[in-house]
Amino acid sequence: MHLPSMIYPSLTLAPVHGFVAPSQAFDDVGRMPLAARVSPAAQRIIRDAFKDLEKTIASNDSADFAATTLEKVIKAAHDIENQLAARQMLRNMRRLTPLFDGLQHYSKSIEAACEGTPYMAWIWAPIKLILKISADYVDAFDKIIGAYARIAEPLARFKMLYQTFYQSVELQQTFATFYSDILKFHKEAYKFVRRSGWKVFFMTSWGRFERRFDSIIEDLKAHEKLVDSTANAVGHSQMKKIREDVETLRREAAEQVDREETERTASQFLNIVGWLKVDNNQQAKNFDTISAEPQRSLGKSLVVSHICTYSQAASTEYDQIIRSILLQLIQNDTDLVAYVYKEFILNKKPVTAQVIESLILEVIGAISDNPSQTKYVHIVLDGLDECDKEKQPKVINLLERMISKAFTSASTICKVLVSSRIPSAVARKLKQKHIVSLSGEKKALEKAIAVYAAQRLRELKTRMNFKEFELKELELQLASKADGMFLWARLVLNYLTNNLFVRKCEVIDAVNTLPRELKEFYGQILTKIISHFDQRSVSRLRSIMGWIAFAQRPLRKAELRSALSFSAEAENVNIEELAPTYLFDMCTPLIEERSDTTFAFIHVSVKEFLQSSESVVSLDMFNQVQDRGLSIAACLLSGLEVFQSTTPSLDRRLRVLRGFHGLHVYASDYWVEYLLAVAASEHGLDTTSKFFRRSHELAMALNSLRQSENQEMAEKVVGSKIHHLKSHPEISAAAAAIMSERAERPIQGGEATGDLVKITSLSTLLLNYQHTVKELLQLFSHPGASLQEVERFKQDFRYSAFTCRLWSCPLARTEYENENLRNDHEKIHEPRVSCEVPGCQYPPFASASALKKHQTKEHTKVAPEFRIRAPNSRKSPFAPKRKASPSQPQPYEPTVDLRQTAVVTLTDYDEETLVNLDPDLARPEDKQYGDDWFAVSNPSLSPKLDISLVHTMALYCTDPAFKALLRLT
Repeated sequence: MHLPSMIYPSLTLAPVHGFVAPSQAFDDVGRMPLAARVSPAAQRIIRDAFKDLEKTIASNDSADFAATTLEKVIKAAHDIENQLAARQMLRNMRRLTPLFDGLQHYSKSIEAACEGTPYMAWIWAPIKLILKISADYVDAFDKIIGAYARIAEPLARFKMLYQTFYQSVELQQTFATFYSDILKFHKEAYKFVRRSGWKVFFMTSWGRFERRFDSIIEDLKAHEKLVDSTANAVGHSQMKKIREDVETLRREAAEQVDREETERTASQFLNIVGWLKVDNNQQAKNFDTISAEPQRSLGKSLVVSHICTYSQAASTEYDQIIRSILLQLIQNDTDLVAYVYKEFILNKKPVTAQVIESLILEVIGAISDNPSQTKYVHIVLDGLDECDKEKQPKVINLLERMISKAFTSASTICKVLVSSRIPSAVARKLKQKHIVSLSGEKKALEKAIAVYAAQRLRELKTRMNFKEFELKELELQLASKADGMFLWARLVLNYLTNNLFVRKCEVIDAVNTLPRELKEFYGQILTKIISHFDQRSVSRLRSIMGWIAFAQRPLRKAELRSALSFSAEAENVNIEELAPTYLFDMCTPLIEERSDTTFAFIHVSVKEFLQSSESVVSLDMFNQVQDRGLSIAACLLSGLEVFQSTTPSLDRRLRVLRGFHGLHVYASDYWVEYLLAVAASEHGLDTTSKFFRRSHELAMALNSLRQSENQEMAEKVVGSKIHHLKSHPEISAAAAAIMSERAERPIQGGEATGDLVKITSLSTLLLNYQHTVKELLQLFSHPGASLQEVERFKQDFRYSAFTCRLWSCPLARTEYENENLRNDHEKIHEPRVSCEVPGCQYPPFASASALKKHQTKEHTKVAPEFRIRAPNSRKSPFAPKRKASPSQPQPYEPTVDLRQTAVVTLTDYDEETLVNLDPDLARPEDKQYGDDWFAVSNPSLSPKLDISLVHTMALYCTDPAFKALLRLT
């Protein structure tokens, strides 16, 4: 050991003897004194603090508080100490003795203000409860004792003050503020140990609570100074000014704690979003289109929502659903965010479905941070039927487990609303639940459909001079005929909008004659569309429907036009004409263009109908996937020719400007996926098909461009993912190289600057395409193109140049308006951790080890080294070392031989060195505790306490020589 200290053995707690309050003492002639004056402000402060804590603590926990005396609390502490001793887990309960002394003296100061109320017992009764709850978890118990022990120091002054100033109305208000701070301390401690799963979250939550405890301790110390100032103040105005200053400091300190906590939580939450690789922007957009958007947090309720829709492929994936649920559960809870951040991100745990499921189940039971208040978690899941059939049971099972886990917590109730048609995969399980069938709410639905119809029918009023009563009759007729089906009403209204009518009766007849069954309605619409089509037109209609039905993600209009141009009919990959936009108008009302220019069916049932045998234009999934893959391969082959540096830049830009290569981003992402899908099917890769021939040609071209041959390494990285392609070496090699590159380079390459880069892979080919797009976005005109064409290109492709370059990102091809926005998105994928020290301006670090080095360098104050001098030296034996200059020899300093220090006596040292170190009065930072010992450091010296006890003394040592040795070593 290298620091001066005193070591004491554990002392047994002794009850604090009672005191006779001055207000109850008799005067010299035996008369009772007049009742003490009471400050109304002090009573109000005490009452408000009591009510606040009373609301926090559950009634069954506080049932015996009124009858709890300080002696009972001390006895309970004795009992707990005995229990810990039996388990050989002593935690130096003697630390609480100064607290009990202080509370005894302080209680006399507020006795008059608490008279006739249950308020008094609440300054000590919660201690008994909190110690009992935490005693089973020794680590937490030790820290809580340490926190409570710190309250003793500000209370020590009341031993003298209450006898002199107990009738001072001015001081009573300050005394009452101590009551408020102590109860606030109890409130934070109670919420900490009563939160469901608090033992799990203890290590990550304690830091936050410790910061709040520190703030409360600072308040107590500030009010301790206020007591001194008030006792010495001369005038009322001076006392008021002092009190206002203390309250201002108190408020600012609380705001500072809250601000730092908010900043820390926000930083950690962003890291969690990056760890999960989730972007919930699309979910937010979905809710923006709903007029009555649910608030995320409504008092004691939390709403967690997720919309599954086939038009956003990521939203229907099980992994994305559970990640979305987890983020929404934790985003408003500081402790839960800190737990996930420290336990999973800093520990570099992998993101798997099992990990996220277990996290959700841990978190759901700990949502409520106040055990006396029940918190409701409402989970709304819309569109379960649009998820994969094999994933639907997993979603339902997880929701059921969440409900059960919340129920066992006793303070959280989880309720789930699943809005969906009943999928066959989970029909039996769902039918056992409480079902609200819209078919049983016909009257309410009819009114709602009538309101919707009234809005849509307004066009007919001006178009065909309908009168109000006629529109009202038509509106009611349509609502009645819809029989609760909004979709049917919508289809009929679309039909009325898109067809030509001469007489009013034709409109009314249309409503009456259109089929009520959706399949019949779809069949009638489709038959009408193709009634004048030739076979080629029907084939193109099927191609449009196939792209919408089976694309890996929704295609924008510009992408779909490019895709249709690279159709199976095109023999030459270098197309010269782009598919016109009127083709999509011919497919209405079965498809619709959305605000982001993507196309989707008006309802998922349209896709089901087109795949059925009842459709006159049927879609076979295998054939459609092959045809889509053929267009993709053709697009990439064309790109390999166009985006070479040898291609004239004018020709290259002109082709891109006209939209011929609009499918390029999609093609780069999904060509391998189409290959694997076809190869893994029961039909396999047909070597005679156009898709195989185009793909083989593309594979050979890509293989010839690769700079290094390392096929074995590539196949080792991708494993068995390409085993269906083994019989086709060229295609297998190309697929393995692409998948290996994605795995090894999470964020793909830099940006092309100036000229195009050399093409060596699909990623560099994509880089050249996006470089060309960025060049065109900066132009206002281009040779060979009109100003209208340039402007339309900017509208269609202004986002195509800036896409997420992380291949595994669920929204890897989400397009951003500029490079800065794209880079901001990519930051969530970086495995970075932020420094949590308040006010630290350093950017996040790439690893936990880098963060640790930063904190050691920037935020750790290294104590200076000290050398122990000879006992008879007149200089201080703990003078700091000083390095001699190279030219000046360092003076000789005799050192102490510890084997001979047993003969040292107290007279060998100055009294300044051997100060009296009273453990009860020492600061917390100058004390250290063991199982049955504690040590006190000399506060007059700068090095901090660093003790590692080797041998425990059985008794308190009184030998002066040995005391000197302890202080020296």
